[in-house]
Amino acid sequence: MKYNQYAYVETKLETQVKELLQIKFLPANYQDLSFAQLLAEMVENCRAEVQPNDENARATKLNEFAVSLTQTLVAFLDTKPEEISLIEFYNIALQLLDYRVHYDYDLNDPCKTMKKQALPMVDSISNKEELISAFYRLLNTRTKNGQLLIDVMAGKGYFYNRKNELPTNQFVFLNGKSLPVFDTSKVIREVVYVESDLDTDGDGQSDLLQATIFRPFESEKMPVPALYTASPYFGGIIDNEKRNHNVDENLTDATEWTNPQYEPSAVVKARKPSDENTSSATEMAVGKSSYTLNEYLLARGFASVFAGAIGTRGSDGLRITGAPEETESAKEIIEWLHGDRIAYTDRSRKHEIKADWCNHNIGMTGRSYLGTLQIAIATTGVAGLKTVVSEAAISSWYDYYREHGLVIAPEDCQGEDLDLLAETCQSNLLDSGDYIKIKPKYDEMQANLLEKEDRKTGQYSDYWENRNYRHHTDKINCSWISVHGLNDWNVKPKNVYKIWQKVKDLPVEHHLFLHQGPHYNMNNLVSIDFTDLMNLWFVHELLGVENNAYNQWPTVMIQDNLEADIWHDEKDWSNDVGQEVVYYPTDDTELQKDGNGKKKLTFLDLGGKEFKAAKISETAWQDKFIAGDEKWAKPSLRFTTDEFIHPVTIVGRPEVKLRVSSSLNKGQISVALVELGDRKRLTAVPKFLMRDGQELGFRFGTDTLQEFVPDKLSHAKLITKAHMNLQNYADMQKPAAIEPGEFYDLSFELQPTYYKVPVGSKLCLIIYSTDQGMTKRPLEETTYTIDLAKTEIKFNEK
Repeated sequence: MKYNQYAYVETKLETQVKELLQIKFLPANYQDLSFAQLLAEMVENCRAEVQPNDENARATKLNEFAVSLTQTLVAFLDTKPEEISLIEFYNIALQLLDYRVHYDYDLNDPCKTMKKQALPMVDSISNKEELISAFYRLLNTRTKNGQLLIDVMAGKGYFYNRKNELPTNQFVFLNGKSLPVFDTSKVIREVVYVESDLDTDGDGQSDLLQATIFRPFESEKMPVPALYTASPYFGGIIDNEKRNHNVDENLTDATEWTNPQYEPSAVVKARKPSDENTSSATEMAVGKSSYTLNEYLLARGFASVFAGAIGTRGSDGLRITGAPEETESAKEIIEWLHGDRIAYTDRSRKHEIKADWCNHNIGMTGRSYLGTLQIAIATTGVAGLKTVVSEAAISSWYDYYREHGLVIAPEDCQGEDLDLLAETCQSNLLDSGDYIKIKPKYDEMQANLLEKEDRKTGQYSDYWENRNYRHHTDKINCSWISVHGLNDWNVKPKNVYKIWQKVKDLPVEHHLFLHQGPHYNMNNLVSIDFTDLMNLWFVHELLGVENNAYNQWPTVMIQDNLEADIWHDEKDWSNDVGQEVVYYPTDDTELQKDGNGKKKLTFLDLGGKEFKAAKISETAWQDKFIAGDEKWAKPSLRFTTDEFIHPVTIVGRPEVKLRVSSSLNKGQISVALVELGDRKRLTAVPKFLMRDGQELGFRFGTDTLQEFVPDKLSHAKLITKAHMNLQNYADMQKPAAIEPGEFYDLSFELQPTYYKVPVGSKLCLIIYSTDQGMTKRPLEETTYTIDLAKTEIKFNEK
């Protein structure tokens, strides 16, 4: 497995020396030391668990190293060398990087292991200057646990043991990244209450919004930036899994649709912040940080702020999933951090408190709903927000709960919708005083959400329009990083793809990471040093340090689906990449590049009848369905290509055209593009390689190294899919009546992808109706007929 490293910044020797002197790694008298003495000093310094002033203990650590099969490091130093060979140096280096002799590498050829693991090497070490550069590069090399050696040393106490020698109340940088020199045993944990301009619970008072802050003790004497995570889950959740909506019901005639409208909540202007000195926090935070990237950066001087905003525990108001009120309330936390909004020490509203510890530069972090609110807030153009790192985020709530005129569930969330997610996050109901105050208004809001989300027809409406952040991208003025899984069927890839098409044309710095996971983080993968990249990024964006962050890695990075340790560098991710090809289904169920079929083929959809009787999971159903299991493949049409004789990468959004008739005056069509072939594919989720093996700081929490690895043999892999309401054949935003037995032409796009089809595999186009994991599961049987003469799928390949 390659430990790819993208965050290392090429640095001149002069700067290397300056930085190493500052962190007390390079002795102040290094110029007076011999080559052998300098080598010994720096190896000893790497053993961070030893007190720096205990010369005997430091010296004994040298006995643990060998430079060859026949010579220890101590014996080598006794010869008073004036240079060291690459074999000798990288034998020492691999041990410092936590590789084990014999098990992980051979003392006769350490360079082989260095190259295999993609660990960087210098060309020669023939003098002290080259030795310094070699150690500088080594400190900035990923160890076996995935972290940089300097971070591993920090976790063992390197900076803690030298705290009296290091600069105080200031950031310390190495290779453009902030080091964990902040005292994590003294983190300030406090709670404040930001006054909103909203009155979502209708009590005549502006809603108060609880915010929880974790900041370095040193921020009492120096301003620090804030990493804000807008998390509706932070105050706890209300478990409503058993109350999800029933999806085992017939489709309705979508012409019943009435286009429900969005109605804004009342506005009550908050007080303006005063110019006077204000109070200190009186309430200590009892919650814990829910995001390891924030913890990692807190040890490096970045404050961490969590807030759930309206309707969450400790705050006033109601959850209104995806609505402008939700965006407004989450944005108001940034306004307080920037000095533009008032907050109080408690809910009495008597004692004002300012974020005078903040340097007014705010970045945002978080995945899923937390990433979604980053997009929402960024589209307001709020002052102070400098950058977002948005992971697995929704850019339009319609694209989360609906698709092409149908009610479509996020993966593993069949029957969930706006109202139930609001219920999950309405955590202020957990406190009895808030419960009796808010419950009547909450019940009204739940009824309103249920009515206007329209689970009967699944059509786009004004209500959904006001939950589409992509219409406001022109207001984005902060830098942008999107992270998404290509196999994310919860927040489906269309969400990141569509907003990327807009962000990439804005005059802001922008990057995109696409990994092979489902709804997952990527900050601790073996194959990419994402955490280090984010350190580099936030140092540039929130501290103004010029560290080459904008040019350090490609605009688009995409993880390979065949070999996880390969990342593809791309300038873009769109339908403009590669060349367009068209495939046609034929009468003999082949999928070819030339010649339409002439037949009209039918299949009988049974809805959810057999699925319910089988009592299998939705995941098990999909695995059997795409692999062609006879029972589950029966209600579908399947068209397969010949085996590929060279690899092809499918890029962007495939488009399908179908001529379809239904035996009823309604219908839903699903399409899947699948790769067939018996081989060991990568695991669906990363495998834990070192559980809790990464120290985020000195005695300050851990993270787990993980990566996608080859799994057991499988027969098929879903590449992408999509669903459509037949009644939207003429207009995606307006349904029309259809007649049973009449043919209608459908044209719609599948979810975007970047998928390499290997030699020997086949592509399979599956046309079906009920998707047991995502669509409604009708109780009535429906016959669908496909006219092959007017059916095709096209996509871009490279």
